[in-house]
Amino acid sequence: MNQIKGFIYACLSAATFGLIPLFANTAILQGVHNDTILSYRYSIAAIAYGLFLILGKTNLKISRKQTKEILIAGVGGYGITAFFLLLAYLYMPTGVATSIHFLYPVVVTILMSLIYKERLSIWVKMALLIAIAGTVCLSWQKGRVQWEGIVFILLSTITYGSYLVALNRPTLKNMNPSTLTFWVLLFTALFYLLLGFSRGSLVWISSFSFLKDMFLLGIVSTVISARLIVSAVKLIGSVSSSILGTLEPITAILTGIFFFHEPFTLINFIGFIFIVAAVIMVLYNGKKNSSPTIS
Repeated sequence: MNQIKGFIYACLSAATFGLIPLFANTAILQGVHNDTILSYRYSIAAIAYGLFLILGKTNLKISRKQTKEILIAGVGGYGITAFFLLLAYLYMPTGVATSIHFLYPVVVTILMSLIYKERLSIWVKMALLIAIAGTVCLSWQKGRVQWEGIVFILLSTITYGSYLVALNRPTLKNMNPSTLTFWVLLFTALFYLLLGFSRGSLVWISSFSFLKDMFLLGIVSTVISARLIVSAVKLIGSVSSSILGTLEPITAILTGIFFFHEPFTLINFIGFIFIVAAVIMVLYNGKKNSSPTIS
């Protein structure tokens, strides 16, 4: 049952995260600075989720050691990923950047093997390769790629992959998932607020449409997605969670088709099939193994 829950959590996390374009595209097209979008996104997420947990009488107290690890893993891993990803978009087509970013399962696999000595079945190894190929087919675009973009997108790959691996650390793994998620969101919000203030790029926007989009971005694509991935890693491990995370570009592609009338080509369809195949292989492997194999 835990395996099934983990698979569902990972898939839903990827799907909700993939809805970011639906909620953020209008603001981006209107020229709103990334610092403002990220500050609103994480601030709304932290405040809304914090109130929800307080009303539910969830214990939000954390120790000094937990604070240190959350700052390093949360802000230095999860939070900074969006910063590097948006910077990469300035130097290369978004599709190319997305394709490279979704190499993070490779980072997860390497780190889990080196740090936790995790042994992967042939099914998971094949699923990893197929998922990466599928992401490339879904997202790859022609366009000029500058070396700065390569650096930033590789950094985003490393930071997000490192975050998923860090969730296996005893200090974080033993925390209440809701408490952990709240502090990750809060510290990330403070990081982007300080960044925006220091660069003078933070702008107060009070229009209803913008606030509505930021609220949905903060709740659906941030709180729900972040909370689910924490639970997924606890139940099925970092590698399987990261491979299932490649469902995210499928959601983004479908959003583009149905809401922004973007084209869907044969190569995109092939990528879609590859990712679905990778997901099925991970699910099949999960049925054969009741828990992640870590020696």
